[in-house]
Amino acid sequence: MPLETQHSVPPDQGGNAGSGTRKAAVDRYLTELFAQIDAAPLPDLPSVLISGAVRCGKTKVARRVALRAGFHHLKTDQIRNRTYLNCSENEKRRIAKYVYHRILLQFPKGVLIEGTGIMDAPCELPKWADARGIAFFAIGYSFDTPEAKHRDLLAYRAAQTCWTKNSKSDDEMLRFARRLIRRSTEIKQYCAAQGLPYFDLDSARFDAERDRIMHQIEASLRARHKQQTRPRQQAGILARLQFWR
Repeated sequence: MPLETQHSVPPDQGGNAGSGTRKAAVDRYLTELFAQIDAAPLPDLPSVLISGAVRCGKTKVARRVALRAGFHHLKTDQIRNRTYLNCSENEKRRIAKYVYHRILLQFPKGVLIEGTGIMDAPCELPKWADARGIAFFAIGYSFDTPEAKHRDLLAYRAAQTCWTKNSKSDDEMLRFARRLIRRSTEIKQYCAAQGLPYFDLDSARFDAERDRIMHQIEASLRARHKQQTRPRQQAGILARLQFWR
């Protein structure tokens, strides 16, 4: 089976009586999505995945990168809600794999997908994408202590309109900070093992850190684009030289 298609297995292969209906719904969604993307002007840049721990600034970084470079910005939460919400865990993994592979095979350039869903188990998408020239970046807080992160969360909540304002007590926020540091550490270790880029963000300097990471991602994308286009340019030069012999 060709390398480009061997991972695009439809989600109705498991014999579930309702899976055929689900696949039809997923394919309708993808048809609509592809039409929207096709109608948009896309940059001649490799598509991008941005993931990481929750509440680490990845949406703000992704939004800035997408706006500045012209990427079509997709969020994993939106994709999940249209394709694999309220499915069993096995079905979620299978549908997610099918959906993300189809999007990226269809649009290896010009699309930015952002969200925690990129790194859901079994977490094969980042490496699969990287092998095909699609950029992946992760963001987290692994160098912080839970206490430092807790302090930053409380300070942010006191000064900003925040998602935690009415939903979490101070003790719940500390437990959340511990989970956040633990997950960030797991993501950092995964990226180190796979040779993928990871950025630690100091939440005490959130705006400056967001801008720093955004500029580093943009520089990496420019370098990747230059590296990918050089062989084509060299091939064109060689072809012209041969023609004029």
